[in-house]
Amino acid sequence: MDENRRVLNVLIAGHAQHGKSSLIQAICGVFPDNLDFELIRGTTVTLKVIEFALEKKNLMINFLDSPGHADFKGAIALGLSFADLIILVIAGNEGFQARTYWLYQKADEMNVPIIVAATKMDLRNANIDIIKMELNKLNPKKNFPIIKTSAKNIFGIDELINKISLFTKKRTEINDILSFIILGYDNKKGFGELLNIGLLSGTIENNWITEKIKIRHLLALDGKPLKKAVEGQIVKASLNIDADFALGTIYREGKFLPATYSGNLSEIKPRKEYFITIDDPIRFKIGVNTLAKLKKVIPSFDFYIDSGTISVLVLGDLQFEFIKKNLEELIEFQTVGSKTKGIITINSISEAKFGTAHVRIVPRCANALTISRGIDELNEPKLIDILGASVARQAFHIDGLHVTIYSGKNEDDVAQAIARAIKKTKLIKIIPYQDVIVKVENHHDLFSIIEKYNIEVLHQDINQNFFLQIKIDDFEPFFNSLMKLSKGTAEISLFRFEKEDVVLAVDPGTRHFGFCLMVRGELPSLWHVNLKSNIKNLKSRNTSHKTLRRELDTFLQYKKDLVKKIFIGNGPGSEFVAEYLKTFFNLQDNDEYHKDQFSSPEIYVVDEYKTTKEALFHLQKGKLVNEVHSKGFVDHAIAALLIARRGIKGEIIKIHKSPIKKLHDYIIENYSGSYSFSSIHNIDSLDDLKRGMYLRVKDSSKLDSRLTNGEVIAFTGFGQGYGELHATTISGNKIIVKFQGNVKIKRDFFKVFTPMKERSST
Repeated sequence: MDENRRVLNVLIAGHAQHGKSSLIQAICGVFPDNLDFELIRGTTVTLKVIEFALEKKNLMINFLDSPGHADFKGAIALGLSFADLIILVIAGNEGFQARTYWLYQKADEMNVPIIVAATKMDLRNANIDIIKMELNKLNPKKNFPIIKTSAKNIFGIDELINKISLFTKKRTEINDILSFIILGYDNKKGFGELLNIGLLSGTIENNWITEKIKIRHLLALDGKPLKKAVEGQIVKASLNIDADFALGTIYREGKFLPATYSGNLSEIKPRKEYFITIDDPIRFKIGVNTLAKLKKVIPSFDFYIDSGTISVLVLGDLQFEFIKKNLEELIEFQTVGSKTKGIITINSISEAKFGTAHVRIVPRCANALTISRGIDELNEPKLIDILGASVARQAFHIDGLHVTIYSGKNEDDVAQAIARAIKKTKLIKIIPYQDVIVKVENHHDLFSIIEKYNIEVLHQDINQNFFLQIKIDDFEPFFNSLMKLSKGTAEISLFRFEKEDVVLAVDPGTRHFGFCLMVRGELPSLWHVNLKSNIKNLKSRNTSHKTLRRELDTFLQYKKDLVKKIFIGNGPGSEFVAEYLKTFFNLQDNDEYHKDQFSSPEIYVVDEYKTTKEALFHLQKGKLVNEVHSKGFVDHAIAALLIARRGIKGEIIKIHKSPIKKLHDYIIENYSGSYSFSSIHNIDSLDDLKRGMYLRVKDSSKLDSRLTNGEVIAFTGFGQGYGELHATTISGNKIIVKFQGNVKIKRDFFKVFTPMKERSST
């Protein structure tokens, strides 16, 4: 490309099915969607880049076509991270929709210019005035360019192109330090895997960009070789290593910074978790490799392996459907369950030191990692702080965390110190968008905070232990205030309720009845019934029964047959409700309904002559008993906590490995042989390999041997120079490992083997 040609990166974005891809086709003559899933479903799932040259104006426009569906919002955020201009696509027959508002808000926050493309204006019910009215509500002081278009009848296209060409982006960072963002991956014969990168600043050439990583080839998007590229350009680059960087990763000053730290992508987190199992070991490996490749296609999804089960974290059902379809083309597997993805954080403040690093970690109840350097919390972190904190956070799958780094000379020490701090805490999971029930111990002066955040006190015992219900949006500031007030001495724990079964809870009155359906992994469903007459009126009971049946049939629907346990608060209508539910669920007659349990479902009534402490003890242990009695908040203790108060509780997550070991494994798996975290894995070159070190086979296809992927051997040395590897198996047998003819050991060793040097976990 002509170095003097102007470059403009234009994001095409809008709500699903509003005509973004069709608009691209009308402008460029190319339909951007090319995946089978996209063509069949008519839904874009990946970010596409289409070049469009305006020769007369010496302008190259890079159109970034983005998805519209919320499940693929990560690709929209990726495009937003590099766009100079946004074409906000709004269908004239539908106007503003959910994604439209979000896009407008993000563009406004980032101060990115907006042109509105009103599509489908050939339709009879298309009305541009509705779009104008909504824009005026959002910003009455600004006139946005609105171009009426139709991809079907091809009008408004030239006007839109002319309007785009009027926008210019002044490039001021061409001579600055090199930085770029990873926008995608590609493959090209003769070059192998290529990174699609957008240059944020500086100039890139075929040269070393870190001590270990070199740009081998630089290509234009059309595949032509380039000598160099400058700020604003999108190019393809091949590296001398296998690239496993997540989409949205930013390179700056010799470091690759995860997309989960800052920028638009950091705000977009998986909200649902699916569990899949694969019986055959070979197919299991294929499944894991396929998921790893898919992470290079769509951002904002993740996966991890726990006890042979693969947990896939996604934004929603459609994203999982895309992933599932790709897996189904290669292997057989089972989806064994799903649940709402909570926010994983720590339950207390913690400090630790390692080497040169001294850190302090604090819980965050949002999907965010925040970092500060030094005593002043407003100080900007260094690159080593960002990398060390990001890697430690990812190693433990923690969503919310704040890290204060008092000292630290390298990312190795920072990561190790954070891991040690995590070791001193428990990991907890909080379900977003719902109230949190907490128990606060060892602190008495809570009332100023309670009043400040309008917190409801559910119970306060004689030992000054408080049970509080806090809105999720207030939980983080509440926690920070509590720690400040108590100087870090207060102890907090989430009130916990294990719900293996489908549970129906009832809060009974004489006319008003609250119902809550609890299904594992789902948000609670609430229902409220108001009877016309008091249940004490015997003449109206038949009408009351009919009302309850109609309401419960509507509320429960097919889930009626799934209910296994029923909790009834010991309110004035408990006897009436218990009698009615026996009929509703076709239960056997039993006069002791309020004490004895019934078969399928079981009924439990909350009485009030046992202590609150015992009731909470049983709940926290996850035990269901047929008599749970409470003193202090009676039916609101258990039944109403599951009904009107919507008290979804957090989950304590056990760390099966010590943090140092877990961090070490993560570093070995993701950074072995690279420039970062060298003192953690201690192996940067073949010279660092020592006799007795363990090696795990990473790619057996490059070996002329019977070793399989995942197999572990103990290194004893090299033979024939570096022509062959000598080792012993775990059982003690001596072996000689040969390499395939096209493998150069010094270049490819870390592509074939992953070092597993043992380190102390203390």
